[in-house]
Amino acid sequence: MAAKKCSSNSSTSISRISAARFIIFTLKAIGLWQWTADSSQLANSRLSYLFKLQRVHGLILHIPISFTYITLMFTAVLLSQDLEEISSVLHVLLTEFALVVKILHIWRLRNAAWRYMDELANEPMYAFRRQSEWTKWQRAQRSFAIIANSYTLGSLAVVVFGCISVIMTPADVYILPFNFYIPFEWRHPRKYWYAWTYSSLCMLLTCISNVSLDMIFCYFMFHLSLLYKLIGWRLTALRRPKSTRGRVRDGGGEVESEVIKQMAEIFQMHMKLKRLTTKCEALVSVPVLAQIVLSAFILCFSGYRLQQMDNMENVGILISTIQFASVMILQIFLPCHYGDAVTEYSNALTNDIFNSDWTTFDIPARKFMILYMELLKRPANLKAANFFKIGLPVFAKTMNNAYSIFALLLNMNK
Repeated sequence: MAAKKCSSNSSTSISRISAARFIIFTLKAIGLWQWTADSSQLANSRLSYLFKLQRVHGLILHIPISFTYITLMFTAVLLSQDLEEISSVLHVLLTEFALVVKILHIWRLRNAAWRYMDELANEPMYAFRRQSEWTKWQRAQRSFAIIANSYTLGSLAVVVFGCISVIMTPADVYILPFNFYIPFEWRHPRKYWYAWTYSSLCMLLTCISNVSLDMIFCYFMFHLSLLYKLIGWRLTALRRPKSTRGRVRDGGGEVESEVIKQMAEIFQMHMKLKRLTTKCEALVSVPVLAQIVLSAFILCFSGYRLQQMDNMENVGILISTIQFASVMILQIFLPCHYGDAVTEYSNALTNDIFNSDWTTFDIPARKFMILYMELLKRPANLKAANFFKIGLPVFAKTMNNAYSIFALLLNMNK
């Protein structure tokens, strides 16, 4: 029975990158994503002013807010007197350091990121051939959207709860939601609200920036893994039409079988995905490396702060710190999970070949499959700046390192 073709109307009405639409919209609003096409294409265009405006927009938004706030937090760490005071700032500051790396990286590779996403959305070779492919694709996109929304809401809850909890302290107690250096005496009924408002706005912007960049980098890896899965679906669906059984001759020349044509298209798509994997690695390797390296220290100082905190002194700050540590664990896990999915789905293609109807293929088609399986002996993987493979083993090692540093910190404190 022939597979049901995916109609052109359904292909054009719903985007292939539906799960990333809101993330890209958010990144554009906060100056971290290119608004228009490649700058080289706009050099002689009347829309070139948009490219200049988007750069100014990002600088105006992040220099006085994000970067200045991070500098003030770093100053607070330098002026701190004891380890407990340092830990109250450092666990957030290290997260902000990772954000700085992500912002500078996406600004430097803004054209490459735009072209990568444009290829994912518009490359004809990735177009769906069957309704079943489209259905499974959209199911995976919805799953990613649910995870992204949950992660975003959880991260925003940390900021909102942290800002609100400090207001619930007694009237004569002034506590900032997130400590940073303030060049004036802020423990005053009126001046306190200046510091509180600035801290809340800065943390809200940095949180949205951090979460959006995390999810767009995860989406790069997720979509790549889904394309490898699409190849697997097509390999599993390989069937030899009855009309092409045996070798057909036409004017003394052999007509290429339908199976070989399909295999040739799959092979071309696989080679294109290999190049796409290299592009994806260039986009995600540096941010993931920075996040993984700093995450062990972030979790360590978060745990140290919880250990030193009086649970009944400020329940709101206690809950906010627990929320922060939980979100940080998720922030490490997500890129490791989606990076591991790229290796898993590319490694599963051999099994997908065996799940096809290969026993009915003729000898040329089987030879083609054997040659293709030779290519599959080296599955695709993503590396973090050539230091380690992005995958779940890195997540486990990071958590182990965080615990080791935490134990060392407690012993030094004693």
